[in-house]
Amino acid sequence: MKKMLFLTFVTLSMLSCRIQGLTNDYNKLNPEQKKLIVALENFSDTKPNLIYKISGKQLQQELSKHPKSLVYIFKNGCTSKLCKPLMIYENYAKEHGLKLFLVMNGYANLNETLEQPYSSTLYSIDNDYYNSNMRNTYIRYFENEISNKPLKEKSKEYLGNLFFFERDQLLKIEHDLP
Repeated sequence: MKKMLFLTFVTLSMLSCRIQGLTNDYNKLNPEQKKLIVALENFSDTKPNLIYKISGKQLQQELSKHPKSLVYIFKNGCTSKLCKPLMIYENYAKEHGLKLFLVMNGYANLNETLEQPYSSTLYSIDNDYYNSNMRNTYIRYFENEISNKPLKEKSKEYLGNLFFFERDQLLKIEHDLP
C-alpha cells in the first residue's frame, strides 16, 4: 500500500513538472509571446520587437551580402559564464565591423531575453523548416547548414555558438568572444 501511494505521488509530481529545452518550447509560450514570433520574409523589412523564424539557408543567403558577420546562437536565460548580455555581443560586433545575427535556439525563458536592453533584430531557428521539434536535432541541422556541412551530419564535439563569417564562408567557431 505504501508503494502504491508513493508511486501515485511520484506520478502526480511528474505530471505537474514542465520540462524545458527538450523541444523548441513554443507551446509553452503565452498568446502574447506567440504573437511576437513571425516567419521571415525579407531581412530588410524586419521590425523591432518581433522575433523572426529563419532557416540556415535563409541566413546563408543573407550572410553572403555582408563582408564580415557574427552569428550568435543562444539559449534564452542562459546562466553559463560564457553567456553575456546581448548588448555585449552588439558592442563587439560594432567595434569589429561585423554584421550581427542573434539567433535563439528555442523559446524557453523568452522573457529573460526580451527584458534585456538590445537594439538588434532577434531571430529564432525555424524548426518547422527542419521538420523537427526536437531542439538538438533542429539546432544541429541549422548549424550544419550555415557551416556548409551535410544537413544530418553529427558532430562529435561541441565547437561553440559564435560563428564568424566572411561573406557566407565560415571562418571559425568560438565558445566565447575573442
